[in-house]
Amino acid sequence: MTEGRVRWALAGYGTGGRIFHAPLIRSAAGLDLVAVVTGSAARQAQLRDEFPQAVVVPSVADLPDLGVEGVTVTTPSATHAPVAHQVLELGLHAVVDKPFALTGGDAADLAAHAVRAGRVLVPYQNRRWDSDFLTIRRLLADGTLGRVHRFVSRIDRFRPVKSSWHGATAAEGGGVLFDLGPHLVDQAVQLFGEVVAVHADLQTVRDGAGADDEIELHLVHAGGVHSTLAAGLASAAPGPRFQVNGDRAGFVIDGFDGQEDQLKAGHTPASLGAGWGVEPESAWGRLWAGMDSEPVPSERGAWESFYPAVAAAVREGADPPVAAADAVATARVLDAARESAVRGSVVRL
Repeated sequence: MTEGRVRWALAGYGTGGRIFHAPLIRSAAGLDLVAVVTGSAARQAQLRDEFPQAVVVPSVADLPDLGVEGVTVTTPSATHAPVAHQVLELGLHAVVDKPFALTGGDAADLAAHAVRAGRVLVPYQNRRWDSDFLTIRRLLADGTLGRVHRFVSRIDRFRPVKSSWHGATAAEGGGVLFDLGPHLVDQAVQLFGEVVAVHADLQTVRDGAGADDEIELHLVHAGGVHSTLAAGLASAAPGPRFQVNGDRAGFVIDGFDGQEDQLKAGHTPASLGAGWGVEPESAWGRLWAGMDSEPVPSERGAWESFYPAVAAAVREGADPPVAAADAVATARVLDAARESAVRGSVVRL
């Protein structure tokens, strides 16, 4: 292992690369963002204005000559696995945005490739560091909720059909199952463990949508917890973000973790410092026991912890912040959801 900061690159400079990855990489201890891969003339012009110190190249094949050691793959969804394979073939480490791959088999192939190549491969499951999710983890760890039997997780949005991935077919990586499903499933598995059965309903309800835009998954975990996961782009009336019920208490939280809005407003962990990821009291969830409830202070969101952990995995051999095997397990659940929706029955894993 070499010393010093890890020279990193972005493959793709759309919304994901520009808004969700570049600011976090540039704020991370141990990483330097030195190059961006994009063949779009418009994106290249944008980079010259926003990030002139980055070298812009048309192909990941150009990155080793720049001394790049790792790449974040945030290209269109269907290309994630193919581009990540190319990155690994070049001897580079990789972070892969969701979906990690379009099938469980493809996900397993990618994870195996990283092992053969001896490279670090990290799925980008940043919502493990959402404020609301971390708050639930705390309540589970300290026993506040008791034995949990039911978990509900929703991401409800109300958006028109766009000309980008929203109109793409599922075979092209379009649809809510590929976009938001990986986050919902990963969070549920992190909280309650292995999934043993899946029943799913996938709908396409908006005119012009090429793939599912309203989904609902029912999971049974090996430990007995039942999870209901839902997401949609045609949800005019949103439900609570999380609802967790145990035999001692329940917890409900509305709204959405604020780190996404902070990034979209141009803030970064570096610019906000201690203010990054902090939720106002008005956004706190409530702990319920029958008719009685009280506010629960939210944990601070911590998306900024992901990329320093990637750097530590590359430089020091530390465990990556997200294991590739976790993305394979998530992809298997999404496979089962598609099968269930076609068959109209429960699929057992």
